[in-house]
Amino acid sequence: MHASKPLTARVYDEVYSDIINGKYGSQDIITESALVEKYGVSKSPVREALIQLCNEDVVRVIPRLGYMVVQITPKEIRELAEMRTVLELYLLEKAFFGLTDENFAELDALNQFALKDAEIRSSPMDNWQRNMTFHLTLASYARNQTMYVHLEQVLRRLAGATTQHFSGYESDDPVLKERSSSTRHFELVEACKNQDLPLTKEILEADINTIW
Repeated sequence: MHASKPLTARVYDEVYSDIINGKYGSQDIITESALVEKYGVSKSPVREALIQLCNEDVVRVIPRLGYMVVQITPKEIRELAEMRTVLELYLLEKAFFGLTDENFAELDALNQFALKDAEIRSSPMDNWQRNMTFHLTLASYARNQTMYVHLEQVLRRLAGATTQHFSGYESDDPVLKERSSSTRHFELVEACKNQDLPLTKEILEADINTIW
């Protein structure tokens, strides 16, 4: 764990990472005592981290047993995807005509990195994390911290769905390849450079809908 963070935040990050990377399934029980032993900390930061995860509907309390990872339903995925679309399209429109050459260079670099990294790491979660980095970077240019935080929360929740619903795909599965494709990201940046807002919004929405 990163020593610079408060204990509760460090435990939260580690447990959340284990959940979205599939180390805990939706039927697995997580206990405070196991986490205390695993991370070598007292019960207080572990309990606080688990309470935070409960408040975010990532886990739920199972009396006398511990905590169970919450299964994300298709209905919740649809609702989260709708919220994501609304947030990202608004933030894109707000930032669009203020985008700079420096912003374009950053997005281009992310796209090039994603291509190279996909040759090394191509699991559903790897693909999702690269995708999330690109979309959050684009959203950050709108300079609306409140909406950015909401978008980040939505994407973090959808990350759990990636593990639950796509963990059975092989890395060479054609469906997974389509989902991991960064082609639309290159097209989106090019449309931004050409200051074609309608086309950029169309590409962005198509990219979101490809995932869900």
